[in-house]
Amino acid sequence: MYIPAQGVILVEAGGNRQVLPPGRLGWIPPLMPHAASVHGNTLRPGLAGHTIHLAPSLCVGFPAQSLALRMSPLAVSLMERMFRWPNGTPPDAAGLRLMNVFLDEMRAAAPDPLHLVMPRHPRLLAMAATIAENPADETDLDAWAQQLGWSRRSLTRHFRNETGMSVVAWRQVARLQKGMELLNGGASVTTVALSLGYDSVSSFIALFRRILGTTPARFAA
Repeated sequence: MYIPAQGVILVEAGGNRQVLPPGRLGWIPPLMPHAASVHGNTLRPGLAGHTIHLAPSLCVGFPAQSLALRMSPLAVSLMERMFRWPNGTPPDAAGLRLMNVFLDEMRAAAPDPLHLVMPRHPRLLAMAATIAENPADETDLDAWAQQLGWSRRSLTRHFRNETGMSVVAWRQVARLQKGMELLNGGASVTTVALSLGYDSVSSFIALFRRILGTTPARFAA
């Protein structure tokens, strides 16, 4: 588990891509290869957070795939208390009960909406990687279909089958993920909106609020 308290963690595991701001937990099943990178704000100290390594026996009830989970206020409070335990000291009976409540909270946690499944087909994967790295790119479906040697209909069908999302929705989430990274790095809301290809700052703010429940300015504060 990756749990950022400040800054943003980008986790790639099991073909999924997660951007974790504070208040999110990145779940990775046991023994799954993964990579993580951090994105701190240049205007304040970089990354602060925690990692939790669970014994496989404690992972029963957690998802079989990697994904980001929303942390409830109770889960956040429990986590903060657990991380005040002395290093190297096994928890007592009360501590074990607290830990089990935390695990139950996370087993019941809702997946974060900013969760991207990367397609497995090589051509689709190349397309998705390009979009993820350059979310402002406006290449339309017809152009992508021509590049990949498919019809537009085949492209959209295969992409949805492999990712569970339309290309348009996938690009939208990729833009928001990149926006979170840029905001956390100290970029202004206007700069981020324009760099992501939005026609107006207000449209970026509205989408950000609708998906994440807060404004870009509050997220970056």
